[in-house]
Amino acid sequence: MKWPEVDALARNEVVIISCLSAVEQHSWHLPMGSDFIIGSEIVRRLEQSMPRDLLCLPTIWLGCSSHHLHFAGSMSARLATMLHVIRDIAASIHGHGFRKLLFVNSHGGNRAALAAAVQEVGHEFSSMDIVGVTYWELAKDDLASIRESKFGGMGHACELETSILLAVAPPLVDMSRAEVDGIPSASIYTRSDMLAAPPVAIFKAMDKITRHGGSGDPRTATAQKGEKFLDVIVAKLVDLCNDMRAGKV
Repeated sequence: MKWPEVDALARNEVVIISCLSAVEQHSWHLPMGSDFIIGSEIVRRLEQSMPRDLLCLPTIWLGCSSHHLHFAGSMSARLATMLHVIRDIAASIHGHGFRKLLFVNSHGGNRAALAAAVQEVGHEFSSMDIVGVTYWELAKDDLASIRESKFGGMGHACELETSILLAVAPPLVDMSRAEVDGIPSASIYTRSDMLAAPPVAIFKAMDKITRHGGSGDPRTATAQKGEKFLDVIVAKLVDLCNDMRAGKV
């Protein structure tokens, strides 16, 4: 878009979408840019579903990935860096008079930064509706109805992410190297699954809790399942955006 086209948009109605992702290892079978590719595709499909109602920003590729840094190629921002980036995006949007901003997160390591940033910028820019959401948490009930793996089968480079990559970028997936990974915690308080977060906060580097950087069972992944996952994720985001546009959030 050219700037006059942006200037012509209805400031109080259009929802600005900013996707937060990461560049980090995804086990042996998925590419470094998996979160970036998945997040960008989700936002692309969301925009196709309601093109007149959204303004989608380019996906932010750098995320909080310090727990992946033992694996070559992984990149990470400090928590403070992510807070500043999220705040400055919100400040720019606010300065142009837009009032509805949705951060769609596609990387688990960004959740803490996003939650903290929404509290801070929500207070600073109180005239705006600022919402942060991690896509699998928003659609967890629907995703659970589609999944085939048991508890622990979804985590990182798992059934969910592998299925979506098979649907949108199959040449980048090497299913011949897809293996179960993840070392289960000895404590019930730190056992986790992508759709069931543990009740405690803890830091564990991926090289300490995995053999080759994955968490879950990617062997059950299929492109058809990936399309189903994407459909329910986008449907939930459409509902959320409609609630934001209607002033319900």
